[in-house]
Amino acid sequence: MAIKVGTVFNYLQLPNVSKFPFVINKRQDGILIQKGLFVYTKSNEGFLIGLIEEIILLNEYFTDALTIKAYNNSYNPNIIKGLFPSKDFEFAIAIVKCLGLIKFKDENSKEIDRVQRMTYPASPGDGVFIVEEEILFKFLGFNSEYGLDIGHVKIINSSAKISMNRLLNKHFAILSISGGGKSYLTSILIEELLSRKENFGTPAIILFDVHGEYIYLKDIPELKDKIKIQDISYFQIGVPELSAYSFKKYQEQISHVQVRELSKYIKKLKRDKDKKNQYSLKDIIEQIENESDGNRSTKQALLGWLSELERLTLFGSQENPILEKVLNKQEITIFNFQKEISIRKKQIIVDYICNRLFYLRRINRIPPFLLIVEEAHQFCPEAAHSKAISKPIIETIAREGRKFMACLCLISQRPKKLSTTALSQCNSKLVLSIKNPYDLKHLMDSSEAITKEYASMISSLGVGEMLLMGNAVNYPVFIDVRQRKFKSRSEEITLAQFCLNWQKKELN
Repeated sequence: MAIKVGTVFNYLQLPNVSKFPFVINKRQDGILIQKGLFVYTKSNEGFLIGLIEEIILLNEYFTDALTIKAYNNSYNPNIIKGLFPSKDFEFAIAIVKCLGLIKFKDENSKEIDRVQRMTYPASPGDGVFIVEEEILFKFLGFNSEYGLDIGHVKIINSSAKISMNRLLNKHFAILSISGGGKSYLTSILIEELLSRKENFGTPAIILFDVHGEYIYLKDIPELKDKIKIQDISYFQIGVPELSAYSFKKYQEQISHVQVRELSKYIKKLKRDKDKKNQYSLKDIIEQIENESDGNRSTKQALLGWLSELERLTLFGSQENPILEKVLNKQEITIFNFQKEISIRKKQIIVDYICNRLFYLRRINRIPPFLLIVEEAHQFCPEAAHSKAISKPIIETIAREGRKFMACLCLISQRPKKLSTTALSQCNSKLVLSIKNPYDLKHLMDSSEAITKEYASMISSLGVGEMLLMGNAVNYPVFIDVRQRKFKSRSEEITLAQFCLNWQKKELN
């Protein structure tokens, strides 16, 4: 049965096609009418669904300054209240933002035929009702059977199960200040993807873990068979897989003349039967040193640049791990960057992995995958290419990845420092609290769905509260993020306990 909460009326040149006001009924039988509640009214075109975005409390008794003065100067305010019952003059107005117009297949059905935009305002005098949960979920685009359970819709406290296809296929971003719950939310999405039934269809997952925040997943009995940890301390780029131009990408100072010379040396090594196409960067350097032909200054410069790359200890005779064999459907491969502090080295690793995986996906040698990039502003910043080796390939996956079922998730605490090109390609955004006005402006510039009103709401979100918008849902919706099913032991240890543990370690 529909629950009536108020009546549409005329207020400040409203209603119009985008908003309508209604007077809230005083008695609601325990129902709390508050900001964020979904309501509907019947219009000439169908059922008009909207979201309460403001509640105004008015009292005609206190609109006159002389009345307030008399009230304040009264020896006994209770006498004034007896003579003039001010509570009877009080009423609340809700301002509703119109979201869409739904039409059902028939009068007795809850099956939505179509959703369209409003072309005619709500009618004053019509009743306003709370949207039933079943209709609301269809209207928002949730998937109750196959969806990913990330929390509860605020106010109505019902599960928010978003469609995996709609969320992943057109990329998404998780954005928040430091400590706002980005990693926590990411862990919940990983839980949901790894726990899905096999016949639902789930991609492989690759995660760049900058701070080692997801290593705890390996200790979860229910998930440990689906978790692979790759420590990048042992990561090797297979030099035989690289062309001369690849080295220029990692060392931009190499000139085109030097690239041409380097190409000759690489061809000689490939023809060397003793090497069997198993040569390292050290072998290339030795080949150049032992070669008597060629321009001396060109060779010396080339040796300098290649020796600098060799000091990174990243380039070996073969790839490790072999990326083609790492990925499996509904499993996650975590590349742990916790021990590495060099931004350049991390960017080279990310660039190589992304290029290799995207190539293997294009030729269908690996399963469809979701690539999760933590601290995305480090690897794909709004900066010159020289400062971000991995930026071009991440932007390429953002633009073209969905054609090959290569899905991308960017996680960042500084949207302003994140590439606008990559961020604008993330059709869905999971936004937790962001306070910085520059970040909020950058977010509005990169997404038409984020208005000033939504930006204001984002800045006031608490920990565990999120705004979900974009392709994943039909309309922006505020969600309370659920608790994780599997907890990390480290999150239960306080700073004081860490200090005590360290003290014990020192004494031993």
